Amino acid sequence: MALIMAIALWIYAINRHTGDIKEDIQLTINAPPGLTILDTSSDMVTVGLSGPQNTIERISDMIKDEKIKARFDMPDIGVVDDDNYKKTIHLTRRNFNFPQEIRLNSIVPNEIEITLGRLESKYIKVQIQKKGVPAIGYEITSEFFYPSRVLVTGPVNILKEAAAINTSPIDMSGITSDQNRTFPWTVDIEDSVSVTKGGKYVSVPVQCEERVNVWFQISEQRGIKTFEKVKVNVFHPVKYGFQVKLKEEYINLSLKGSRLILDMLSSKDIKAYIDVSSLSPPGPYNQTVICNIPEGLEIEGNLPEAHVNIVEPIVETK
Repeated sequence: MALIMAIALWIYAINRHTGDIKEDIQLTINAPPGLTILDTSSDMVTVGLSGPQNTIERISDMIKDEKIKARFDMPDIGVVDDDNYKKTIHLTRRNFNFPQEIRLNSIVPNEIEITLGRLESKYIKVQIQKKGVPAIGYEITSEFFYPSRVLVTGPVNILKEAAAINTSPIDMSGITSDQNRTFPWTVDIEDSVSVTKGGKYVSVPVQCEERVNVWFQISEQRGIKTFEKVKVNVFHPVKYGFQVKLKEEYINLSLKGSRLILDMLSSKDIKAYIDVSSLSPPGPYNQTVICNIPEGLEIEGNLPEAHVNIVEPIVETK
């Protein structure tokens, strides 16, 4: 009996020992059918609470874990003719799911000004939203998506001004032409539209159940690069009996093609030569320079030429 009385006394003492705290709670307001919330004077309320110390100590964690919520469900208010219908709501304990032993001492603010708008459905142009860039040496050369317009439900006055609605961001980071065979990609539509109000961009929630199929064409970047002082070599038979004199031993060469390949090349990587096997004195000759270049590249402009003079060898007399 003594033990039971001690435990009962301890529980009684714990429950009588109270604490006081203030906490911020996110407020959720649900609009009635056919209407949507355009603006609120506040979406956060500060509550003053008191109660048994052991419960009070758990309140902060319960709020962070969303076990305690602030919610206001607006009743049906009938037909609304105005595109911007204003209403004031009053918050009480009924709007919170506090434990019974917790006392609600204050709500700041306890009145919230709400602006409501009528809902309508309208087809709006789709705008593709991308983030990131393709892998080095690759680029998006074309894009196509379908459908180009989707049915969106939102506030009447907002949809009147909305020019387009974005897709969810499509991540293009590091993609190459290997992705060409994986298209189309199916992407969602964002749940908001942006319009200009009073010189500022305002994002307003909307609803759209449709999804968009997107095709991209990923290609290697192409460009032109000039290589200076490319060495011109001379090819001829071992027992070629004439002297060969080049007017210029180096040429400048412009190549076009894959930017990725071009960026990896230097003038020393290009093998250029002329073949004088069929030439004999007297010169001079203009010979087309033969260039060994990587597959996928081609010479920009006219083929380079070298000015070469073929002469008889000088024979020394004794």
